[in-house]
Amino acid sequence: MLQAERDAASGGNVSQIEQDQKNRKLAGLWTWPLPEQSSDEYLAAKPTSSIPETLTRQSMQDGRRLVQCLEGVEGQVWEDGCLMASRWWPGAPSQSQWVTFLRSARLKTDEISLEPPRVVEVPWRTNLPFARGAVDAVQVFATPMHLLVAVGVIFGALLVYNGVQYTRYTQTLKNLQAQVIARKEVVSDVLKERNKAVLNLRSIEKMGGIGSSTALLYGLAGTLEKIEGDGLEIVKLTLLDNQLGVRIKGEPENDGASLVKELEADPALAQVSVNFTSGNVIDIKAVLEAPQ
Repeated sequence: MLQAERDAASGGNVSQIEQDQKNRKLAGLWTWPLPEQSSDEYLAAKPTSSIPETLTRQSMQDGRRLVQCLEGVEGQVWEDGCLMASRWWPGAPSQSQWVTFLRSARLKTDEISLEPPRVVEVPWRTNLPFARGAVDAVQVFATPMHLLVAVGVIFGALLVYNGVQYTRYTQTLKNLQAQVIARKEVVSDVLKERNKAVLNLRSIEKMGGIGSSTALLYGLAGTLEKIEGDGLEIVKLTLLDNQLGVRIKGEPENDGASLVKELEADPALAQVSVNFTSGNVIDIKAVLEAPQ
């Protein structure tokens, strides 16, 4: 490794050594110059992981090739799946440049073609070492100041989150308390109505025990129960020879046919007739049946 670093180009102030994945005894050395600004400024402005473009392209088993790079052209010599030598040019090299590269790679130029090969596009690798890039990024980021800022941001986010949750739970509790109060009022009203219904039921049971004279009450109750509408008012009530007559004024929702059908279904009424007259008046006549 030290010999490789000593052999690096003097103009390259950044270098990277990569051990060959197949032959662990071999390693590749890449060097490149930083921009004109200082190294510290460059790394501070671009805290990213770098990797030679050569390593991002698919490898070759044996042979020589010219690879089209993102910028320029790279000559490569491969042996048993290992990259033995490489060199970069701004454009396709001349024959003399290519021969010089082959000789620097210690190839026997009298046994191989000296013509530069055609520049080819080599596909990208599908198994790039992203894990290493992530580790490098963490190492660049994990400075004391960055960690302090990150902890502060996380702590602030937790405070904001807890504040939002506290506000939400407080509002939820208030809503539940309001619902409990409202339901208590509803339950109280229901209990009042239930008590009234129990009292009415007891009154009805007493009337049922009086005898046949309660037929009028049963018939009238059955009649009023079936009529639905707004502003209904009894304006006349007659009972002649066991025939009940009820005149109601208002705006009923029932029509004549349905009202007759509903009234005759009442056990206290029979032979029902309904007459709608002008002025929103309904005349109902029915024969009273003895209560059962």
